[in-house]
Amino acid sequence: MLASKQRILKICFFSITTIAMIAMILFGLNTDINIGRNPIPGSEFPRARVIEAIDSGQQQILIVEILNGDFRGQQVETRNIQFIDAAVNPQIGQTIIIHFDYLGNGNYSSHVHSYARDFIIYIIVALFLLLLVLVGGRKGLSSAFGLVFTFVTILFLLIPAIMRGAPPAFLTIMVALLITAVSLTAIMGFEKKTWVGIVGTLVGIAFYCLFYGIIAHALRVSGANISEMNQLVGLGFAEPANITQLLFCGILIASLGAVTDTTVSVASTTAEISSANANMKFDELFRASMRMARDCIGSSANTLILAFTGTFFITLIMFQLHELNYTMLINRIDIAIEVLRAISASAGMVLCAPATALLGSYAYRARPMKFRSTGK
Repeated sequence: MLASKQRILKICFFSITTIAMIAMILFGLNTDINIGRNPIPGSEFPRARVIEAIDSGQQQILIVEILNGDFRGQQVETRNIQFIDAAVNPQIGQTIIIHFDYLGNGNYSSHVHSYARDFIIYIIVALFLLLLVLVGGRKGLSSAFGLVFTFVTILFLLIPAIMRGAPPAFLTIMVALLITAVSLTAIMGFEKKTWVGIVGTLVGIAFYCLFYGIIAHALRVSGANISEMNQLVGLGFAEPANITQLLFCGILIASLGAVTDTTVSVASTTAEISSANANMKFDELFRASMRMARDCIGSSANTLILAFTGTFFITLIMFQLHELNYTMLINRIDIAIEVLRAISASAGMVLCAPATALLGSYAYRARPMKFRSTGK
C-alpha cells in the first residue's frame, strides 16, 4: 500500500514538473531579450559549408554554400579575419557559422563568425546524461532530470524574468529553492531526509546572504563593480538597482551545487545512522552526524574556494607577469570581488552542515514509547 502511494506521488511529481518546464520554456521563448539594440534587418547567422579557400595575408577569402535560412543553397563570398582570441581555420568541406547581412539589390556583407559547434555540444551533453543514467541507474536518471530542470529554470525562467524587470536577488533565491526542492525530491523521493536537505539548503542560503552583506559592505564592493556593468548599461539594462544585484545572484547560483551537496550528504548520513540504530537519542545522533559533517565541511570548502580561484587563475598569472606590487595587488577591486565570492559562499556552505545535522538529528531521533493504560 505504501509503495503504491509512493509510486503515485512520483508520477504526479514528475508530471507536474514536466508541465512546469514546458510552461517555463514558453515563457522564455516569448520574452524579448533584444533590448536596447534592435537586430539589423536581413542579418543572419546561417550554417555554411566551405567550398573554396583563398589566403590573403591576415584575411582569408572563402567561397561557402549557405545551408539554412532565407539564402539556403546560395554560394557567397565571405571574409575570414584571423583574430587571436577567436581564430577560425576552416578546411574545405567543413561546416562553419557565418554572419550574413543582406543589404538589398543583390548586395551583401559577410564574414566568418565561428566553427559550427552546436551539434557537437548537444552530443556531448547527451552522452554525459547517458553516462549518468548508465552508472547511476534510476538515481542517475533522476539526477539527469534534475539537471535538465535546473538548466530550463535558469535559462527560460530566471533570466527572462530578470530581463522583464523582476528583482534579481529575490527571484534568484526563490529559483534556488525551487531547483533544490525539485532536484532533491527527484533523487531521494518523498522521504524525511529530502525535507531535511531542503531546509538545510535554505539555512545555507540564509547564511550566504548574511555573509555576502557583511563582506560586501566591509570591502566596499557592490554589484556596480563588475566589469560587465558598462556593457549591460549599453545594451539597455537600465535598472541600476537590478545591476547591483547581479553579482549576488551569480555567486548564489555558482555555490548552490556545493551547498546542496553538503546538505544531502549530511541528511543521508543522519538517516543511515538512525537506520542502523533506531534507538539513538537526539544528542547521540547529532554527535555522530557532526563527525561526518566536519569531514564534509573540509572537503566541500576546499572544493568551492578552488572553483572560484580557478576562474581567476589566468588573471593571477597576468598579475605575476606584470610584477605588481603586493600592496597594489591585494587592494584591487577584482581581488576584493573574488574574496567576496569565495568566502561568502563558503561560509554559507560551512554553516549549513551543522544546521542540517541538527535538523536531521531532530527528525530521526528515537521517540519514547507510549503505553496505553489497560484500566487494570
